[in-house]
Amino acid sequence: MKNIQILILIFLVFVSVKSNGQAISDLSIKICDSVNNHKFIETDTIELKQAQIYSKLLTEYLLNNIKTKPKNFKTDYNSLNYKLTRELNKTCGSYLNKIPYILPFSNLIEVDSVFSIEQRENIVKIAKEIRNKNRMEIVILSIDELYPDENIDEFSFNKLIDWKIGGVFEKSGVIIVFSKKLRLLRISTTEISKKYLTDKNCEKIIAEIMIPNFKNNNYYDGIYKSLMEIKSITK
Repeated sequence: MKNIQILILIFLVFVSVKSNGQAISDLSIKICDSVNNHKFIETDTIELKQAQIYSKLLTEYLLNNIKTKPKNFKTDYNSLNYKLTRELNKTCGSYLNKIPYILPFSNLIEVDSVFSIEQRENIVKIAKEIRNKNRMEIVILSIDELYPDENIDEFSFNKLIDWKIGGVFEKSGVIIVFSKKLRLLRISTTEISKKYLTDKNCEKIIAEIMIPNFKNNNYYDGIYKSLMEIKSITK
């Protein structure tokens, strides 16, 4: 499924979609109906065929909602793909692809939009510097709910594993998950990255940088300054 969805990227260079809940719901219903009405043959791999249907209808949706060239198409695509896959998992029992894949080397996924375009660019820039210079991959994920998990610890660790964050990098990977709506945050590390960014480091960053800024609704400084601290610690 991942390889099929990445093909959509060629269209996203010219697409910027500001999707709302109704658009996601309508597209989810259309995909679910197509999956349910498809006549599978014996040689079909059902998950792959469903992924092809998903990819085709999502591409059609994007082409019909062309706006302007986005500042960061990866962030826009990952957000849309995450919300759509989540909606299908909630409402379409026959849909089998459970993981909302992200495009390779993504750094910021805004399921719940928090940052301005300029802020997004600055966050992605520092995350890329950590990846390229410090050899550690960092993903920042803003969420509006924990579905399908029950707590943020489980949620963030599952995303770290599902998305194979840091798999090709010397110092592995880290995910920062936060929710403005739920007032939750978590930094999760792999066993390798924990050697460079310890639990004590993470606790200090959360207590001294994230929480004070988040309490003042300053999510940008909370994330950006945390990334700067991580860059310094892991250099």
